[in-house]
Amino acid sequence: MLTSLRNYCKKNIKAHKNILILISGGLDSTVMFDLIIKSKYFNDKKIYYLIFDHQQRSEGKFEIKQFIKHYKLSSKNLYTKKISFKDKLKGFQEKSRSIRYDFICKLSKKRDIEDIFLGHHLDDLNETFFLRKIQQSGAPGLSNIFLQKYKNLNLHRPLKKYSKKQIKSYANKNKLIWFEDRSNLELDYTRNKIRNFLYSNKLFSQINYERLDFSKISHLNRLHKNFFKRKRNKIFEIEDEKFNHLNDNLKFFAVQSFYYEYRHLLKKQIRDENIRNFIKKLRAHILNRKDMSVFSGKIGVFDKKICINLS
Repeated sequence: MLTSLRNYCKKNIKAHKNILILISGGLDSTVMFDLIIKSKYFNDKKIYYLIFDHQQRSEGKFEIKQFIKHYKLSSKNLYTKKISFKDKLKGFQEKSRSIRYDFICKLSKKRDIEDIFLGHHLDDLNETFFLRKIQQSGAPGLSNIFLQKYKNLNLHRPLKKYSKKQIKSYANKNKLIWFEDRSNLELDYTRNKIRNFLYSNKLFSQINYERLDFSKISHLNRLHKNFFKRKRNKIFEIEDEKFNHLNDNLKFFAVQSFYYEYRHLLKKQIRDENIRNFIKKLRAHILNRKDMSVFSGKIGVFDKKICINLS
């Protein structure tokens, strides 16, 4: 595992660069932290640490202090961020994720950091795949589970090919100290329900094989870039002549990947019938040049070009 991480770093990151390790104090981030330190690939002074305190557990504050003390994290390179909400149930995980990434961007800019290390592992990959599958995410969402970039930041997950069992084995062998998050054993959140469901029904192997099949078509996520060109914030030019040369299946994937790429601009989750309707309306617009309402927007003419406006 140590050799694997060292090789990963050599291949993907220059040794002189600043990096940021996200630490929760749990098993996964503790093992990742230990591997990075033991690899001796990076200069210790260029390694920064970030710990988020979600203030969801009474023991969380104590655990953070114990972790910092035990692993002797330098205060010069250590940052902690408290996250709190008045309503701790409604959309908590989504809201906290948004706050975390906003803070990571600000800290990275301040410390000239481009490379972020996260502790996601193989089980996380499969859980996310299964979650997207039941949410009917489509090929783009199923073939590219984790973001590799966020804005100008490189997101590294060096443990993603290792299972939770393998990670725990490493931690025990190296006598690491970590803290268990009891919320992982509760069924309050959708992801934790999925985790318990997959474990109890022994479905991880089946889901893993299916995910690997979808990963082989990850190039489809970029298909829309050949046919949709951004002109303004929510306005995209459609290169209709090139688009019309595609067969029906590729047209479907191109539109699907377009909507997936810009899903943050959408108010609702797109469905297959919306994509088929888009293709039908685009064909009608080309014939009669009338504006056509489509999912989350309108097809019309902008600067003498056929465009979709995701209004």
